[in-house]
Amino acid sequence: MKIFFTITLLLTFGLVFSQENELSESKILIENKKYDSAYLVLEKLDLGNQNPEIVIEKTKILLDYFVSSIMHQLFALKDLEENEELMDFRGAEGEFSMYYFPPDSILNLLIKQFPENFKLRKTLGYFYHEVFLKYGGNWLEPDSIVLNRIILNYDLAYQNGEFDYWSLYGIGYSYLKQNKVEESIPYFKKSIELNENYPSSYYNLAYAYLTINEREKAIEYAKKALELYVYIDHKSDAAKMIGVIYTELNDFQNALKYYRVADSINPNNYNVLHSLLALEVKMETNEYKNKTTQFFMFAPGNPTIYQNLEEIYWNNGKEDELMDFLESQKASFTSCFSPPESRTEL
Repeated sequence: MKIFFTITLLLTFGLVFSQENELSESKILIENKKYDSAYLVLEKLDLGNQNPEIVIEKTKILLDYFVSSIMHQLFALKDLEENEELMDFRGAEGEFSMYYFPPDSILNLLIKQFPENFKLRKTLGYFYHEVFLKYGGNWLEPDSIVLNRIILNYDLAYQNGEFDYWSLYGIGYSYLKQNKVEESIPYFKKSIELNENYPSSYYNLAYAYLTINEREKAIEYAKKALELYVYIDHKSDAAKMIGVIYTELNDFQNALKYYRVADSINPNNYNVLHSLLALEVKMETNEYKNKTTQFFMFAPGNPTIYQNLEEIYWNNGKEDELMDFLESQKASFTSCFSPPESRTEL
C-alpha cells in the first residue's frame, strides 16, 4: 500500500508539474503574440474541457485575442509577428484557425461539478460582460438576460472573494444599463479603489450621480475621467458632461469653458458643437456668429442643421438674425437648402 501511495503521489505531482509548465508556456506565447499557439497548448492539455483552471485560461485567450467571432461561440485566432497588432486583423478577412468553444455552456457544466470554484463564476460573468460589449442588442439572448447574468455571476464571485476592478465595474455598468442607478454606485466606487486609473469607472459614476441630481459629486468624478481619458471621443464626452452639469447648475461661465474644451479636443463632433453653439448664442459671446457659420458648414444640405439653428435662435429671441444669416448663405448654397419661414406669433 505504501508503494502504491508513493507512486500515486509521484504521478499526481508529475501531472501538476506538467500542467504548470504548459500554463507557463501558454502565457509566454501570449506575451509574444502567439495567440493561436498559446490556445493549442491548452487545448492539447484538456481536450474535454474538464479542468477548471485550463478552461478559464482558454476562455480568456478566446475573448481577449480573437480576430473574429461568431456570437462568441466560434472564435478565430492568429499568431502575430512582432510588428503586427491584433486590431489590424480584427474583423478583417484572412486565413485563421477556427475553434468552436461556447464558454457559457462549458463554464456552466463545470460550475455544476465545482460549485465552490468561484473563479468559474467570475469567468462566466466576464464572458457575458464581453458578449454585451460586442453584441449588445444582437446576441443569442436579449440584453435583459445578459445583464442579469453579468450581475449574478460577477456578484457571486465577489461575495466569495473572487473579483477585480473590471468585474466590479461590470456589475455597476450593468445596473446602470438597467436604470438601477443607486445600486450601481457602490460598485463603481469599489472599482475605483482597486484601480484608480481606469477612467470609465469615474465617468459612469459621474453619470450615476448626475442621474440622481447629485451634481457636485458628478462634476468631481467627471473631471477625473476627463483627466484620465486618452481617446479623443471619450475625453471630449467627459468634458461635454461637465458642461452639461454646469449648465444645469446655471453656472454658464464654467459650462462654456468645458464645452469649449470638448470642442477643442474633438472639433468635428456635431453634438458637442450643437451644445456649444446653443450656449454661445444664449450668452451672446463674441464667438457665437463664427460658431454659427462653423455649425452651418458642418452639413449645409442637411435639414437637421436648419432645425437646430431655428431652435437655438428662436429660443433666444434672435429669429431675425437667423434669417439674415441664412439669406447671406443663399448665393453659395442655393441648390442645397431652403431656409425656414419666419414664424407668425398667435
